[in-house]
Amino acid sequence: MSETSAGDAGTFLKDPVVRLALITLAGLVLALWIARAPTSYTGKLPLIGDYIPLKLNAVYFIILGPMLASLVAGALWFQAARPGKVHSDRLLSGNGGRDAIALLIIFALIVLVSAALSLQYFLILAPAELCSTRPHYDFLWTNISGPTRITHCMSGTEEINKEAPYYFEPQILQSWGHVLWPVLTTCLLIGTWRSWRRTAR
Repeated sequence: MSETSAGDAGTFLKDPVVRLALITLAGLVLALWIARAPTSYTGKLPLIGDYIPLKLNAVYFIILGPMLASLVAGALWFQAARPGKVHSDRLLSGNGGRDAIALLIIFALIVLVSAALSLQYFLILAPAELCSTRPHYDFLWTNISGPTRITHCMSGTEEINKEAPYYFEPQILQSWGHVLWPVLTTCLLIGTWRSWRRTAR
């Protein structure tokens, strides 16, 4: 990589929108990995795990991950609408078009990983008595009555399931949320990308 290319990449990575997008993508990939390999994560948060009693196991990552992705996408849109020095530097470097394509790829990956994480809600989560009949796309039109603990149905997750949360009530809304969160994330990131390009001009 030439010195000029390295400098251009550095300018691109200094952009707060790009940095937050990359952090979000890394977090979603980690959440998806934990969802599919649930026993590989102890549930303890680094550094602050000794002081926070909540154990964030794989079930929490599946339930909360897509929702947090949408919240971060909203923050990205807000950040992109604020012109700053990094935007000016990028414009002067003449790489605005290439950077826009790179950011679009990052955003597309965020949407794909967020959707894959939402899909795990139907593929590997269920009430304990329904684990043998997965996947449960029928949760979009049927409702579980009464307080029901969410079970991670992969093998070896007995300890994780003791700490798992309960389904929200009515549960059907939570199921539709896992359809709508990735859609909302997509819409917000499209708005972010357009604002980001506009402030670069």
